[in-house]
Amino acid sequence: MPRDLPPRLHRKHGAYYYVRGHVWTHLGRDYGQALRTWAEWEGREAAPIRTIAQALAQYIADSADRLQPSTITSYRDAMKQLVPVFGRMPLEALRRDHVYEYVRRRGNVSGNRERALLSAVYTWALNAGIYAGANPAAGLRYRNTERPRQRYVTDVELAALITAAWPRWKPFLRFAYLTGLRQGDLLRLRLSDASEAGITVRTGKTGKTILIGWSDELRVLWGDMARSRIGAAPLLINRDGEAYTSSGFRASWRKLKLRAGIGDVHFHDLRKKTGSDADSLTHAAQLLAHEDEGTTRKHYRVKPEAIRPIG
Repeated sequence: MPRDLPPRLHRKHGAYYYVRGHVWTHLGRDYGQALRTWAEWEGREAAPIRTIAQALAQYIADSADRLQPSTITSYRDAMKQLVPVFGRMPLEALRRDHVYEYVRRRGNVSGNRERALLSAVYTWALNAGIYAGANPAAGLRYRNTERPRQRYVTDVELAALITAAWPRWKPFLRFAYLTGLRQGDLLRLRLSDASEAGITVRTGKTGKTILIGWSDELRVLWGDMARSRIGAAPLLINRDGEAYTSSGFRASWRKLKLRAGIGDVHFHDLRKKTGSDADSLTHAAQLLAHEDEGTTRKHYRVKPEAIRPIG
């Protein structure tokens, strides 16, 4: 349970409150949600930014309109880790050795990501005239080892996921596999993106626009998901008939993989399966909208190589 909370965020009787003056505003019992609300409110404040927590909140608020929602979500997740450690520190108090020790103790890929966020915040603070010193998180000559995830989803596992899925998810999972689209791009798809020529997708990560041509199966799957709906409605809708949020989708995915009895599978692993099952490296790179086939080869051709025994 976090103890070193940022300014104006207090915990009392198991719940979190935003306190300004004598007004205590209840933020609920979930620390992550309370911290997100605190960050949004602090980001709107005109008070001078003095602490790292305040700078993180303002940076994330300022970035919301120019970065992808998935990036903002990852920033907020990183902030949940950084604030209990550095939140109350004045910007000027953070030293290079503090960051080094933090990343070393974290010992994982998340530590690298959190250091990168700190560095971005200090660069932003320098450019905004909020801070005038050196960036203590930049150029750190230490990085936790990052190994590409080599998880290949087998045909049997994909079938198990589809079998366990809710009715509206069954065609969606097959559609996700056939197209290899990223989660964010899938959730942004609208019925109006379909035409006689195919499905037009503007990829969120690179901004590249691709046209996925129809196959007989893809047409059937699209029709199953559309269910006589027309216009600019989302292709995939939740049980309330609305578009999924990123967090809502992740929560549903966690439930689904437990229903299927497959704990160690990420939704992104379906994209890796697409890249691995494509008939050639070039086809895989085109389908995944990669400019460099090296990225496809390194991260998305993860199917175990079949080797003939001697003799």
